[in-house]
Amino acid sequence: MSYVPELTDVALEDLKNLIDSLPSSRRRDAIDAVEAALTKLAANPGLAQREHLGRPSYRFGFAAGGVTYHWGCTFKISEDESRIVITHLFRTAL
Repeated sequence: MSYVPELTDVALEDLKNLIDSLPSSRRRDAIDAVEAALTKLAANPGLAQREHLGRPSYRFGFAAGGVTYHWGCTFKISEDESRIVITHLFRTAL
């Protein structure tokens, strides 16, 4: 079953801060990569590696402007089981 990804206000603020921390030339690639990663997670929540902040977490890497980044997110499944709700986005170590 595939879910519809949804970001909370906190996750949107996290994403904005992460994107703003990048050089402007890398931002579009980063946004596209985050969107692809969250779509992949929505299609298969079993990709979650472990818990972080009391929620399942998903870590992903991407390249933007020739630089590799490692980010992650925490999430939950909505009560009606139609959406995967991203609660936080953050930088990770490898």
